[in-house]
Amino acid sequence: MSDAYYIHLTERLRELINDLDACEEGRLPAERTLAEHFRTTRVTLRQALAHLEGEGRIHRSNRRGWFVSPPPLDYDPTRDAGFNDYVKAQGRRPRTEVLLTDTRPHRPAAEALGLSTDQTFFHIRRRRFVDDRAVLSESLWVVPERAPGLLEGDYVSHSLWGQLRGRWGLTLAHRSLRLYSEALRAQEAEELGVAAGTAGLSVRRTIFDARRRPVEYDEEHWLHHALCITVDLENTS
Repeated sequence: MSDAYYIHLTERLRELINDLDACEEGRLPAERTLAEHFRTTRVTLRQALAHLEGEGRIHRSNRRGWFVSPPPLDYDPTRDAGFNDYVKAQGRRPRTEVLLTDTRPHRPAAEALGLSTDQTFFHIRRRRFVDDRAVLSESLWVVPERAPGLLEGDYVSHSLWGQLRGRWGLTLAHRSLRLYSEALRAQEAEELGVAAGTAGLSVRRTIFDARRRPVEYDEEHWLHHALCITVDLENTS
């Protein structure tokens, strides 16, 4: 097929996506049905579908097919707000699952926080949902000395940051962020219901208290089309 036909097919698929009546519960017809409808090969069809997936217009769920992507979540990683709060503020439904809690060293956390590589951390691994769709897999690594008894808390319905403030009186005063694109590894991909290698967005966050003591290191793995990074800046000079 020529490049011109591929572009034409991509535009035809955009029209289909915009026609909600053609997509039952947001699901596109099966690939075989689409290939027959557009009189094209599965190879060319998948090329066009991958293009639209890269744009964030559609996404593929393992063993379920292709779906129209919902509007992205506006996400300001610099804001001092919990996941549940900012998801609800946008009229969406948040949900959290705790996948694992344990205590062990984690070299990347230790290096990011300037600690010895044999430092142990309280580790909480969670999966986050927006409108019943898994969009985020995260690991939180907290210095035990800052929050004794941390793993006894409820981290399904309560904010970790809220408990660090309310229960241990910590001020999360200094934070640094790194954001970059990634191909989701097998573990994160399985937790998010997509194929390994699916495009993702990694957010790495280091947090120190008002006395510059290391508190927490976070690793977030988002589906790349699930959010829009939005940062509000104000010039006070």
